[in-house]
Amino acid sequence: MTQATVSQATTPPAAVQSPSTESGSSWGVVRIAKWVTAGILAVIIIIFLIGLALALFTDATQTAGKIQVVRDIVVIIISIEGILIVVGIAVLIVQIARLVNLVKTETKPILDDAAATAKIAKGTAGFVGDNVAEPIIKTGGFFAGLGIFLRELGGIRRALRRNHREEKHGEKA
Repeated sequence: MTQATVSQATTPPAAVQSPSTESGSSWGVVRIAKWVTAGILAVIIIIFLIGLALALFTDATQTAGKIQVVRDIVVIIISIEGILIVVGIAVLIVQIARLVNLVKTETKPILDDAAATAKIAKGTAGFVGDNVAEPIIKTGGFFAGLGIFLRELGGIRRALRRNHREEKHGEKA
C-alpha cells in the first residue's frame, strides 16, 4: 500500500480532503462553479426585481420602451453566444479529426514495429532453444546417465567382491 492509501485508510471518511484542498488552493473547480451559478442567479433575480419595480412604480408606456431596449440587448448577446458556441463546436470537431488522424498515423507504425519485434523475439527464442539449449540439455542428460551407469556398475562390482570374500571367509571358518 502506498503512503497516501495508508493515510486515507487510517483517517475517517469525513476527514479525507478533496484534491483541490490538499494542494493548498482554496479555489477548487466545484467552489468556482458554485460561485458562478450563485452570481448568475443573483443577476437574474436583480433584473426581475428591477423590471417589477419599473412596472409597478412608473408609467407603463415609458417602461415598455426601456424594457424593449433591454430585451434587444439581451437578444443580441444571446445571438453572439450562439455564434460562439457554433464556432467552439466547429473547433472541437476539427481537433477531434486531427486527433483521430494522429492516432491513425502515429500509433499504427508503432504497433507494427512492436509486432515485428515480438516476431523477431519469438524466432530468436526458438533458435536459441533449438541450437543452444537443446544440445546442452541432451549433453547434460547423457553425462547424468553415464554417471548413474558408472555408479551402478561400481556398485555391482562391490557387491560381487563382497559376495566373493564372504564365500572365501565362510569356507575357512
